Amino acid sequence: MHLPSIAWLAAAALAGCSVAERGDFPASRATWLVGLRGDPAEFELSGRREVRVVYSLVNSSRQMQRLDFPTSQRLEVRMRGPDGANLFQWSEDRQFAPVATAVVVNPGERLEHEAAVPTRDMVSGRVYTVEAVLPGYPETAATAELRPR
Repeated sequence: MHLPSIAWLAAAALAGCSVAERGDFPASRATWLVGLRGDPAEFELSGRREVRVVYSLVNSSRQMQRLDFPTSQRLEVRMRGPDGANLFQWSEDRQFAPVATAVVVNPGERLEHEAAVPTRDMVSGRVYTVEAVLPGYPETAATAELRPR
């Protein structure tokens, strides 16, 4: 890869865009609309072992976009405590098949993933930050807050 290509890729990454230059897909700039929400975001801590988080990604560009993954993992989720310490990483106790795959996202199409976040380290009255991202695509990161009562 020559220097102008590297500079263009770096500029696209900094602009929050994904670059698709694989297969039959033309080089284009994808604009992703990402979201993450707790379901519920505010909840009673007693009696609840986990909280569901829902991650969504929409291709808001006018072209198909291809997302390549080196394994079967499609999502990474982390939860940080009020002090910023990492309390949970979703992929930590899971195994993923070492099979490279691709996902094609059409214009306007939405991808949605769900994950369960444990409440075992939570304390009522504090705010916890959940972060989700597609592995290998930092521009798809999203955050949400969980507030146990």
